[in-house]
Amino acid sequence: MIFGNPLLAWGALAFSIPLILHILNRSRFRKVEWGAMHLLESVINVNHKRFQFEQFLLLLVRCAIPALLAMCLARPILTGAKMLTGDAPVSLVIVVDTSYSMDAVTAGVSRFDQAIEAATAIVESVGRGSEVAVIQTGGSPTPIFDEPVFDSPAVVRRLKTLQGGYGASDMQQALDAGLATLAGMSNVRRELIIISDFQNADWGAPERIAATVRQQLDSMPVKPELTLMQIGGDAEDNVAVESLEFTGRPLGVGQQLAVRATVRNHGKVSSEARVTLKTDGNEDSVSQVTLSANSVTQTLFTCSFDKAGSHVINVEVSANDSLETDNSLAASVTIWDQIDVLLVDGDPSSQPLKGETDFLSVALTPYSLGRLKLSDLLRTKTITAERLNSESLQNTKVVVMANVPRLSDNQVAELRSFVEAGGALIVASGNRIDPVWYNQHLFSTSGLLPAEFGDPRGKIDDQGQGSRMMAQHFDHPALQFFNDPANGDLSTAEVSQWYELKLPNVSSPILTAAPANEASDEALSRQADRNSLVIARLDNGDPFLVEHSVGDGVVIQMATSCDADWTDLPLRPVYVPMMQQMVMAAATQFTPPVNIQTGEPAVVMFQSTEPPDGDQTEAKPVTLSISTPDGARRNLVASPEGSKLIARFNDTRRPGIYTVMGPAGDLTHVVATTSREESDVSSLDKNKLAELAKITDAAVVESSIQYLEQDRLRRNGREIWKYVLIALLAFMFLELVLQQRFSRIRT
Repeated sequence: MIFGNPLLAWGALAFSIPLILHILNRSRFRKVEWGAMHLLESVINVNHKRFQFEQFLLLLVRCAIPALLAMCLARPILTGAKMLTGDAPVSLVIVVDTSYSMDAVTAGVSRFDQAIEAATAIVESVGRGSEVAVIQTGGSPTPIFDEPVFDSPAVVRRLKTLQGGYGASDMQQALDAGLATLAGMSNVRRELIIISDFQNADWGAPERIAATVRQQLDSMPVKPELTLMQIGGDAEDNVAVESLEFTGRPLGVGQQLAVRATVRNHGKVSSEARVTLKTDGNEDSVSQVTLSANSVTQTLFTCSFDKAGSHVINVEVSANDSLETDNSLAASVTIWDQIDVLLVDGDPSSQPLKGETDFLSVALTPYSLGRLKLSDLLRTKTITAERLNSESLQNTKVVVMANVPRLSDNQVAELRSFVEAGGALIVASGNRIDPVWYNQHLFSTSGLLPAEFGDPRGKIDDQGQGSRMMAQHFDHPALQFFNDPANGDLSTAEVSQWYELKLPNVSSPILTAAPANEASDEALSRQADRNSLVIARLDNGDPFLVEHSVGDGVVIQMATSCDADWTDLPLRPVYVPMMQQMVMAAATQFTPPVNIQTGEPAVVMFQSTEPPDGDQTEAKPVTLSISTPDGARRNLVASPEGSKLIARFNDTRRPGIYTVMGPAGDLTHVVATTSREESDVSSLDKNKLAELAKITDAAVVESSIQYLEQDRLRRNGREIWKYVLIALLAFMFLELVLQQRFSRIRT
């Protein structure tokens, strides 16, 4: 305890005044002998003891009165055995939860608004010379300034512009960031305040996080004060759109898209909900569902688009709940214009289904050949090898070389340029190909093929045996469709003949023993940079489909033919989806994803609208604009990479739709989504929060008012002169009562 006016505390010595007066004014008795006195001795002894006790009690009260008066004037302050800092500047870090669970509304006010109001009040209360840092937790810990600032009004202004709605918080990372920031600050007095709803999903195992924080605190040379401020009351009722599922294969204009929406009720009571599918902001279809308590339901929608380009689908649920942020979920869908496929037939025939590409043409355009109203995404054109040139490659996205014996050097060069510019090439084997020429010109010299042709395998000259495709889980987009058994089983097709495909990392005569004059430095470089990937294998282990990238394009090599000469695959139901998936994957796999997780870069690719100048081989950088989910518009530079313009936007912490306007004015939508764990809005109960505070030696408050009062006591202590004054008045009244009572008794 200390005193505000320590000199006045010496006034407590005034307690000696009544004591001295009592001693000096004690009654002196003169003894008078009286014969009958002995008869009153017992009564006198009893009264004398009582008289002494009463006088002693009255003396104590009178001594206490001046002592209490002096204490009251000296202003005693309780310090709790701590050194008071008064108005000394503070290094303050406030961790504000900006995850979307903070959008939950209780008593008509969102948790986020309460958190900002509390943080603002705390920042406004700091003294001159204090440095302040504020860290947002949503998605990933992000400070609102690059470094702590001494301008608290600037911090207040920035706080008032913050918006919530971010992804789930990683509180361990947020606390690490807060303590690391504190360690670099300058003031001796340091504080870390966490303002959050303390949601179960964010804290995971709070005891483990608390133990880690405690270790960090103990290791710091200047230990900060830690305060936990839990914002918002219980918000148990919440309905959320948990996920959207739809096919990842390319879609064309007019083709149907099936969307499966999963809706979860996190509440303890059943709820009626209206689920709506919107396409490009327009209501497309509606479904009414009943959600039991703590249950999940799924709703299936179908839609189509009459225009190619980037589109947005959005599923919204209308329900009476406390958190509306998760009541909708969006996704971006790319609708392709027709993809032109050039089929180069190496063994044409006038008889039906006898040409090398006849089965393939039917598989790629089944609706067009069947004269159905449904539209094909792929559009094919069949030519012979002699007609393959730059003119035929123009506007073509995929080239399929089916059993083509060989090409001219000029055709190889044009084909290489086509692939490097972003085209796709599929090479199918057959009985007419010249493997020596392929290995020399397409594998070794030009580097187009991902593997060299080895020996023929299978049933050759009525000897040997066939094989089948290996049943496996496919990771490549071209065959992921068949991971669902309902879509067919590729292993049912028999392959009677095929070529062994030798990968570059396997010992190869062309790679290891070629004379120096047979391969240029450029060809050797292409071989060294080759990164071949086996898409599928036969059940004997031989590669069946091999892929690698060349420039901005891709080449897929097939060990067997694409007609029915070497395999019965064209006669199987799986042939149509397999060839369609492979061609469409080859045509679109270098398209950046348009549905990403928050924090991942949004990448958009465009074709340059301006030709290169003079000898320039690349397009010029272009400045684009991007619209973020919070409505802000920012500039974005698309840089040339090969023949493409690539734009990257890294600040995707906020879930929602990022819209990029391309050089030609076309829009590309990228949707960033986050985990829906925060849709369970339950928070740590009081016991867990108290245990968390106990481990970290933290204070727990519920509002900024409570924190500021607690902070004032930490800085200035608790003045108790009011209580001493009450005690003084009580003793004065007691002295009067005792005086009157004892006088009456003596009388």
